[in-house]
Amino acid sequence: MNLERITRRLAGLWLVLVLACLAHNAWYWAVLGHAPVTDVLAMLPRDEQRPEAALATQALADAGARRISILVGGGDAAMAKAAADAFLQALGDLPARHRVADGEQQAWLSLFGPVRSGLLTPAWREQLRQASTAALADTALAGLYQPIGGPRIGPWSDDPLNLFGQWLAERAQGSRVRVQDGRLMLTDPQQPDHHYALILVELPGSGFSIGAQRAVLPRLETAAQAARAAGAQVLQAGVPLFAAAASEQAQSEIHTIGLGSFLGIVALTLLAFRSVRPRLLVMLSMAVGLLVATSVSLLCFGELHLVTLVFGASLLGVAENYGSNYFSARQGLQPEERWAMLQRQIPIVSLAMLTTVIGYALLALPPFPGLRQVAVFSGTGLVAAFVTVLWWVPLLDGAGIQSPTRFAHWLGSRRACWPSLSRRGLLLLSLGCLLVSLAGLSRLRADDDIRQLQSAPATLLDQQREFARLIQAPGVGQFFVVRGDDEQQMLEREEALTARLRALGVQVQAVSDWLPSLRRQQEDRALLQRRLQDLAPELSARLEQPVLPASNTETNASGGLTPQAWLASPASEPLRAQWLGRLGTQQATAVLLRGTLNVDTRHTLSQWQLDGVTWIDKVEEVSHLMGRYRQLMTGVLVLAYLLTWAALAWRFGASAWRALAPTALASLLTVALLALCGQVLQLFHILPLLILLGLGVDYGIFLLEQPGREETRPFLSVTLAAASTLLSFGLLALSGTPALHAFGLTLLLGVFLAWLLTPLFMPHA
Repeated sequence: MNLERITRRLAGLWLVLVLACLAHNAWYWAVLGHAPVTDVLAMLPRDEQRPEAALATQALADAGARRISILVGGGDAAMAKAAADAFLQALGDLPARHRVADGEQQAWLSLFGPVRSGLLTPAWREQLRQASTAALADTALAGLYQPIGGPRIGPWSDDPLNLFGQWLAERAQGSRVRVQDGRLMLTDPQQPDHHYALILVELPGSGFSIGAQRAVLPRLETAAQAARAAGAQVLQAGVPLFAAAASEQAQSEIHTIGLGSFLGIVALTLLAFRSVRPRLLVMLSMAVGLLVATSVSLLCFGELHLVTLVFGASLLGVAENYGSNYFSARQGLQPEERWAMLQRQIPIVSLAMLTTVIGYALLALPPFPGLRQVAVFSGTGLVAAFVTVLWWVPLLDGAGIQSPTRFAHWLGSRRACWPSLSRRGLLLLSLGCLLVSLAGLSRLRADDDIRQLQSAPATLLDQQREFARLIQAPGVGQFFVVRGDDEQQMLEREEALTARLRALGVQVQAVSDWLPSLRRQQEDRALLQRRLQDLAPELSARLEQPVLPASNTETNASGGLTPQAWLASPASEPLRAQWLGRLGTQQATAVLLRGTLNVDTRHTLSQWQLDGVTWIDKVEEVSHLMGRYRQLMTGVLVLAYLLTWAALAWRFGASAWRALAPTALASLLTVALLALCGQVLQLFHILPLLILLGLGVDYGIFLLEQPGREETRPFLSVTLAAASTLLSFGLLALSGTPALHAFGLTLLLGVFLAWLLTPLFMPHA
């Protein structure tokens, strides 16, 4: 009765806390209208040694997080324009850009025109330094009599060498997009008769927002159908499309995993306990676990990732263990006997819960924000489910005797099918398992390439590749970050970097191409004025009339083009995302690379040591980090086994190895079988081994407490727990997300092997 009185008081306090969590969830999801986070970058580790890499990558990712780019066409220019009009009409009032207003084009000339004497292409800078005055005069006169050298801004006398026109032409060559009749258009370089119209769509909210995706993507599909009806091909690219695909896949898997787990567990419970009440109470414990886990995770992290919720669906199978164990032990007892039974069960179940939570808690060690959230969510959810079973279920499980069902008796009696092995038999069994493990481990390969975790639909990837080929846009996976104490130092360092890259044959897109440093502008202006002073008499003599180019008389009172003026102008819009602004105590820009770099070039660039310049290869860095943490978590796994053995030794003394050894062998066999099946070892194969440790040891604890082959209740509890876990985690193996698939497949094999081996290690009784 003492335990009953204490339980009733604790149950009341727990009710208050659960109601508070319920109110918090209702306020966060329903009132504030928040949605789970789907940003994949939020799940990745950050480079703790180079914070500017993380900041720059995030800044570039944020710049494109709301934009979707669409190419419409594939035939002649007239068809592309007509299809674009149909697309825009079907799109309705959604913000989209396809035309360039006359005012925007004039803004370019207004920005660069007054400072054009300080704007020289690298080729003309070198030519002005080395060419003779006569050669320059020949070039100027050729432009006068045969004006086919490119677009010219203003009269010939203002710029006889057409330096400004050629500077603008070189800037335009950095993109295949051209303005035709006020529209953004491009031509396929491989098929010149194929023309496309470019349409840029801005989402009203974040590209990772499920609400924004649902508001925009159906309208984009309707618009695409309208363009296809006009005979056009439609190519779409952008971060929101990948985020939407990941969101749709994750939500589908939540339904599949959650529903499959729920139906399987319901069926098992009804077969084992006949009554609906145990199922309802087990569901209550799981619901409370998820409710409390959600609130605690939101309080700790401020948001909840969709992958965490997918993983939480699999948590149902683990949290179910505590309720199943209670009702397995409760079968055949009088109502008043449940308190004595509970008194005996508390140390056992508490130890099982502790070893499982140890496995989840160690997931928080690597600096993966997503894994830390999963660790907190899962550990908290298990503790909450355990507390619910301990404090609520005994008060709600009814007053009658729960007679064992025929299925429960049959399932529990299967324990007698496992032989009792002597120490010599166990030694031979262990050696056999180790030989199989060595055979598998000899074929084991590790590959931490982050690209193996890519799960986007193939059609979306094909569209992205074709779009990138046509638009020739620079990538954001490999780039340089250039820093300086002030804006001018940063631009000067960027100019030095881009010159060195172009000498190596690497194509770049850099802010300094459009916004030269003031020092570069002053040097170019002085060079041009000096050569024009030499050129004016030569031209006057050849034309037999005075020639005084306007550039020679510019006052340039503004002092040159400044970052503030450039950023405020529409001319900066194509490269504004590369102006990173202040990172820490310095100003920074990103220099993006065009085309595909071979391995040797990437290695060369990564070895450069330039002041204020940092090479960033995000794919390589994340892959390297995953490899490091795979090795780290292998060591953590060994530590977890030591901690678990210490916890078991406190309860079972010298027999603790019998509860731990089956799980250790199951882990080795799992990795070996994965290797024999051709699986490449990754971090997400190592992480579930921590969970397997907690789950498998639970089976050893329950059976070692009552090791007799005639004992039916412990084996019934263990088998129901293992079956529930296989249903939940096993369904993760069906996930289209590679990380979750690897996680689920590892646990599918490991849990089954742990359940199979554990009875063999029990002592004679």
